[in-house]
Amino acid sequence: MTEFDREAYAERTVVRKSLLKKQELVRSYKERLEKSKGFVVFFDFQGIDAYPLNLLRLEIKELKGEIVVGKNTLFYRAFSDTVLSDHRDLFVGPTAALFAYEDPVAVVKKLTEALKEHFGEEWDKKLKGGLLNYKYITPEQIKELAQLPSREELIAKLLGVLMAPVTQLVMTLKAVPQKLVLVLKAIEEAKSQGGGK
Repeated sequence: MTEFDREAYAERTVVRKSLLKKQELVRSYKERLEKSKGFVVFFDFQGIDAYPLNLLRLEIKELKGEIVVGKNTLFYRAFSDTVLSDHRDLFVGPTAALFAYEDPVAVVKKLTEALKEHFGEEWDKKLKGGLLNYKYITPEQIKELAQLPSREELIAKLLGVLMAPVTQLVMTLKAVPQKLVLVLKAIEEAKSQGGGK
């Protein structure tokens, strides 16, 4: 009978736990992509200190988004069943994933503001690419997305357009009685000046 090798058993246990943890991370990335309805942007975070990156994470979280820093191999495995499998170059170097669960434009605007603040004119080189509705988007398209008005801005503009005719109608209806009162007052003044005739 062979002797029980504790070291080999402990090593296999560690490897198994590591593999399970990696599988859980891949599953969580896939779930985030589903939750974001197929939206993710990858960017190079190298050069941003931990504190500013954590502040950015909090700001993104307030906008119903999330930044995840991970291993490129795990990102690639998680997104290998999407069009990103053809864009292996995204998963080179330090990589963070940005997910937006409500308004992708607002989240991308916040990211681009932070990148501009930290990297100046070189900020756009930090964008790698991503997905929008499960379709590949280039860094140029991400920059264009950041230029769009946010959901709140669009809603405010739409409400302004919808409310303009109503406001105009209210002002017109309000003007009719005002003019009537002014005419009646002018007649009253004319009668009082004319001696009450």
